[in-house]
Amino acid sequence: MQKQLSPLWFSDTGLEFNGNEPFYFDTNSIPWVKHIESHWEIIRDELRDFVATDSDRLLPYANAEMSSRPNKWRTLGLMFWTKRSRANCRNFPKTMKALNQIPSLIAVSFNLLEGGTTIKAHYGNTNAIYRCHLGLEIPAPAPQCGFRVGNDIRSWNEGKLLVFCDAHEHTAWNNSARDRYVMIIDVMRPEFAHSTLSISSRVLASIYLEVAQQRFSLLKRLTASPRMNNLAFTLFRLFFLAGLWVHSLFN
Repeated sequence: MQKQLSPLWFSDTGLEFNGNEPFYFDTNSIPWVKHIESHWEIIRDELRDFVATDSDRLLPYANAEMSSRPNKWRTLGLMFWTKRSRANCRNFPKTMKALNQIPSLIAVSFNLLEGGTTIKAHYGNTNAIYRCHLGLEIPAPAPQCGFRVGNDIRSWNEGKLLVFCDAHEHTAWNNSARDRYVMIIDVMRPEFAHSTLSISSRVLASIYLEVAQQRFSLLKRLTASPRMNNLAFTLFRLFFLAGLWVHSLFN
């Protein structure tokens, strides 16, 4: 078990992350890494079967401004902050069987980055998780197709996991002529696992409040003051906390 490296941080505080987490975690110290890597071909083959007829079954990333070419960064979510998509999970039974062996698993998605596309540098929601990329189809090594966390650039490798701290600035690019596929896995770090529902509800509240404010001008006006914004955030968080608790009872 890895020791706690720095206090819990959330992007919704508006404060820059200055924790001492490494850019990439040592995969040799994470017990379930070898298990997932040993199943990578099963995971890749289920994805290949899924997109064989139409790669558009993966949906464009919600924020089109995050990629240099709109709709060329696409995803398919199986699990999002502890909440499973039963319909999507049914299409990947072998994948989910392998992933269910990971303690404190909170999110799973497939991620397509088309050739000639860059994901803009950004920060994640919290330092409470291991964010992992499992290479499934990698058209070229870095620098042509690569991933940067902080100032550390690495290549994806098929069948291998990159495990990194999502709170650090990171970016990805694919300057090849072929598609790049990875599976993204989020796992609560052991020192924060006891607060999984609380952390998940806070992140979900932050995400959905921001989306709602962008879509509904009235809500944006009503929450213009810090006091009203904090009230709305608290209500969103209570809603998600209750929903995740109920969801956990039946999954």
